Amino acid sequence: MIDEKPKRQSRKRKAVSAVTAEDEGNGEAEEKPKKKRRRKTPEEDKVYAIPPIENVLSTTFKGRLGYACLNSVLRSYSTPIFCSRTCRLSTLAELGPAHVRALALQNVADLHTLVRWNAAHGIHFMRMSSEMFPFASHPVHGYRLDFADRELREVGATARELGVRLTSHPGQFTQLGSPRENVVVNAIRDLEYHCELMDRMGLDQDSIMIIHMGGAYGDKPATIERFKEVYAKLPDNVKARLVLENDELCYNVDDLLPVCRALRIPLVFDYHHDWIFPSARPPAALIPEINALWHAKGIRPKQHYSEPRPGAQTNSEKRAHSDRVARLPADLPDDMDLMLECKDKEQAVFYLYRLYGLHEVDARVLRPPAAEESLHTKGRKSHKRAKAKTAAEQSGAGDDGVDAGIAREAEEHGVPLGEAAEAAVDGLDCGSGDEEPVDVSAGGGRQRQKRPRSVRKQNVENKGERVSVEEAVGGRERRKTKARGEVKA
Repeated sequence: MIDEKPKRQSRKRKAVSAVTAEDEGNGEAEEKPKKKRRRKTPEEDKVYAIPPIENVLSTTFKGRLGYACLNSVLRSYSTPIFCSRTCRLSTLAELGPAHVRALALQNVADLHTLVRWNAAHGIHFMRMSSEMFPFASHPVHGYRLDFADRELREVGATARELGVRLTSHPGQFTQLGSPRENVVVNAIRDLEYHCELMDRMGLDQDSIMIIHMGGAYGDKPATIERFKEVYAKLPDNVKARLVLENDELCYNVDDLLPVCRALRIPLVFDYHHDWIFPSARPPAALIPEINALWHAKGIRPKQHYSEPRPGAQTNSEKRAHSDRVARLPADLPDDMDLMLECKDKEQAVFYLYRLYGLHEVDARVLRPPAAEESLHTKGRKSHKRAKAKTAAEQSGAGDDGVDAGIAREAEEHGVPLGEAAEAAVDGLDCGSGDEEPVDVSAGGGRQRQKRPRSVRKQNVENKGERVSVEEAVGGRERRKTKARGEVKA
């Protein structure tokens, strides 16, 4: 047996041991004071030091500013509030339709909160997430929304009462002009789902569904003719809400205006897309003709606005949206509903409110911008086959070189992964500005999303008064859940 040498104790530790032994002998054992852990301030309790805007600009604009789908303030709460919980087909097979319905009801409940929060902060225009009802338009696992009828009617009633306009932008696989029959069938099913959602909410004609013409497929005139043939067969309630938007790849305003006039389809004018793929005439000449299409159907016009990120040079970089915009577009009509397709969502709206003095903004809901905007994109703005393998390695793409986000969306719409890759090459992705979907595990709950490092490093002026959603909107107490989920990278 080998004798081990006793471990050497420092003088300080020996002294403490001696005192402890003496106290124990006297029956007076002294406990060491526990080190207090500093409690991290929840995001909803923080008040950021946002400097005031010194040079307020003047404008005659009296329309509405809105944002797409995701509220960055509510999304960062300890119990996040968002509307894009979804899952993969494997989870659906394991847990069954009840799991999907539970996710959908949570999404609808949070939409209700978003509508009330927006109205309380002067935002009366918002795009709803297309991810609210996972697999609702799937060719095999699709379903009707009757189980959420009461909840949807309540959200719609609140939106009407508060004067909040809600719109939608079905995703990139909603292609009515595709030469693939299964893509067209799936696209019609997806439009019927969005239409059912709005109809059950009791929303009026201003709640529209925006789509792109999509890919040219090597023959733009033939694609437009296929679109016309399919459009003629659509249900009337779908036609009543369907509008087109000019894109930055295949179809500019010059391409779409004749189609929209022939079919009486309103056209959403996107300033950013027109800058990248311009029409023969300037926006000032196009907008009156475009607005006439809206007025002919009794629908309030709307436009989209975004700017490229600072320093953008390549085509893919120019297509990526900036975090916020510097100012309102020069040719904006005074009474327009303008959707800001910016990464900072409601913060982009608040910045323009403050820049032009359009509306008072509560300092407690302001968040600082990123210290520096990156030109890096997730791969969805570049569709060259030569980059597929690199994109797959860098952004978690699937085996077929398809971006992970596109692969998930293709799965939800019943599009084979191979066809999704071909569609991406055809220029199908035009980006709806939708929020990043969250893959929820068997727990079925909400998952907190960390704020960007540039924001987390900002100094907090003081903890401030806790501002709950209930206090902000004066509504009923929000239902909470302890379940947890997994956020897709």
